[in-house]
Amino acid sequence: MTIADRIQSLRKSKGMSQEELADAAGVSRQAVSKWESEQSVPDIDKIVILSEIFGVTTDYILKGIEPIETNDHKTMADVIDQRVLTEKNSKRAKSVLKWVLIVLGGLLLIDAISMLIYFIANGFPT
Repeated sequence: MTIADRIQSLRKSKGMSQEELADAAGVSRQAVSKWESEQSVPDIDKIVILSEIFGVTTDYILKGIEPIETNDHKTMADVIDQRVLTEKNSKRAKSVLKWVLIVLGGLLLIDAISMLIYFIANGFPT
């Protein structure tokens, strides 16, 4: 889709005539007609005005890039804070797991030693 196609599509989606768009943008109807027929392109200041009229970004008019919509209004600081917390929680979980394994290993060692002492004191079963 070209700039001309996007302007025409946006104008029609708003239910505007070329004359109405021309009045809103401060240009002649012929200028709008030339934009839509690819005979010319709007100046940058007119692109900004068109973006305000249609409620889209200038990137959309110029390149067709749709803005990324997000319901989540996180700032970069929020994202970094979340990543830091996730890393801290991951390190904490690894530390807890390490100590649980050490304690279990210690209990198994104590059990093995007590069983060995029992067999030495009472003899091995035959």
